[in-house]
Amino acid sequence: MATKDEKTTQKEAHSSEAEKEQKAAKKSDSAAVENDVDNAPDIESLTEILHSDATEVEPEEAIDSIDEWVDFLKGHKEENIKELSASLKELKKLLKGKKTEASEIVEALAKLGEQTNAIGDEAGRGVKGPVHTLGKALITFSHKIERAAAKAEKE
Repeated sequence: MATKDEKTTQKEAHSSEAEKEQKAAKKSDSAAVENDVDNAPDIESLTEILHSDATEVEPEEAIDSIDEWVDFLKGHKEENIKELSASLKELKKLLKGKKTEASEIVEALAKLGEQTNAIGDEAGRGVKGPVHTLGKALITFSHKIERAAAKAEKE
């Protein structure tokens, strides 16, 4: 029969093993996130485009960027990522449409911005800032399109 000291030593060894497994799992998750971030399309260049004049962005350029992001997001299991991907596909459909109203694009961009900000809220260090910047840029760009459409209607 094990003595009290032996039982304590066994418990400590078991809890130490569990801690090691948890740390290894966290490292694995962290490495996956870092690898994911390394493989992500360039957020800064997309943000730059969104800060430009809304009337100068070509739909094909936007569609190419959307395709790049949809490809990157494939395989992610998180519900918010799936929703973001679906919203990107909807925006692509709107951009390709012949009779798409500016208000539909404005709404889609604003929704994408909100979804991106929500994902940024959950993101880890080093990712949170750029994701929030992108979310804000999407919302700002939606306002630019809205103003450009209103101006075009007056003319």
